[in-house]
Amino acid sequence: QRFNTQVGKEYFVLPEPLYTETPKIRSTADPAKKMSKSAGEKHYINAFADEATIRRQIKSAVTDSGDTPEGTMAEGVQNLFEMLKAAGWNEEYNALMENYNQGGLKYVDLKQNTADALVQMISGFREKKKEITSDKRKLKDQVKQSSAEIRKRAQETLKEVKELVGLLNV
Repeated sequence: QRFNTQVGKEYFVLPEPLYTETPKIRSTADPAKKMSKSAGEKHYINAFADEATIRRQIKSAVTDSGDTPEGTMAEGVQNLFEMLKAAGWNEEYNALMENYNQGGLKYVDLKQNTADALVQMISGFREKKKEITSDKRKLKDQVKQSSAEIRKRAQETLKEVKELVGLLNV
């Protein structure tokens, strides 16, 4: 933005924020904190983890610590609902939410559905990773080719920037 202002031209396109319905997924071990890999293995879900690991993590997720004020949803329960919704399982989300509102929600059902949704969603990631990494030679060739193209484009950009600021002969 500063560069664009200084040169009087909208040269660099500013990134636009991406707002989603699910702004933050919380840790399964401590729903008061955001999900974070740096906090340890229990505090994040690996997008390439095997099915058993994901199911174990969701099964051990904190739901209700018992100190939640009457009439509010516990952070852990809310977190599992958010994961279910983010995975696109809206019918299950609505059915379980209705059970919750009627006071008949079983946490085991919520955890089972959330684990199923995450396993289904993540299986696509694992398959794609397996496909990409199966031919290492092809992958290296693609990286080399794209690196050359990127380097060429970067040189053109640098030349244009130097032109804009008056440093063309430097």
